[in-house]
Amino acid sequence: MRWLSIAGAVLAAYVSWCWLTSSRFDPGSLKGKRVVLTGASAGIGEQTAYHYARMGAKLLITARRDYRLQEVIDKCREVGDKDGEYYYVAADMGNITSSELLIEEAVKKLGGIDYLVLNHILPHALGVWTGSESNMTLLENIFDVNFKAYVHLASHALPYLEASHGSIVVVSSLAGRIPQPYVIAYSSSKFALDGFFSGLRQELWIRGVPISVTLCVIGLVGTESAITQLERFGLHYLLDTLKPAEPTDAALAIISGGALRQREVYFPYWEAKSTILRDIIPETYAMINRLMYRRT
Repeated sequence: MRWLSIAGAVLAAYVSWCWLTSSRFDPGSLKGKRVVLTGASAGIGEQTAYHYARMGAKLLITARRDYRLQEVIDKCREVGDKDGEYYYVAADMGNITSSELLIEEAVKKLGGIDYLVLNHILPHALGVWTGSESNMTLLENIFDVNFKAYVHLASHALPYLEASHGSIVVVSSLAGRIPQPYVIAYSSSKFALDGFFSGLRQELWIRGVPISVTLCVIGLVGTESAITQLERFGLHYLLDTLKPAEPTDAALAIISGGALRQREVYFPYWEAKSTILRDIIPETYAMINRLMYRRT
């Protein structure tokens, strides 16, 4: 009983600290900041662009679809400053050379970089891993877009971020902390992001380089892509027990975490923070995981 009381007190103190930290966010601190945002044509990335525009930031956004980027920029002018500095570059992050060109264009348009927000992903259909040739090809493509492009973009941006004492904000996933069936390639690419950027954060600190690295662990968010994939693979029943969070709320959590230079962001908080179960009580976690997917 004594240990339960201590654990409860520690948990309450931790939750209070997290709340106090997040409540320090001042949207006005982003006015005039130069932001490069990837994966901004839909979902969380699109909502992130609108929040930055409302807060007075200067934006360069990217994704593959030119027409969607133009639509997002047009709305940024509606919700933000109609004469604000909002730019876009249509680029395929599967082509690694695009990363250097994007950073060069951002510096040319914005004059520098304060925030590099890495959010893009290569979505793919849920499926069983059989070790087939198509599985292997998918794995290579996923890692090119969801991992290697992140590393290349951050690497090319480092000199500009060091000059501005800027921030790298990496949008990862619950699937990067807890392995997920049917999306093994995607899940492993998110694990790789944690390994690289958490290590980079330590290196920067050791060298005294004033760049913060924020890793965002994002749970179930009700983007069109996420809901469609669950329904296609017969996992729609999970939506009955796990209510998806709103993309606009996820975007705000990502922005505030980056602005506060937090090491990690968890959203939705309790869902994403449940990753600690994997290490503390692994057998219980395994049982819960089996029950969740039993009906598949």
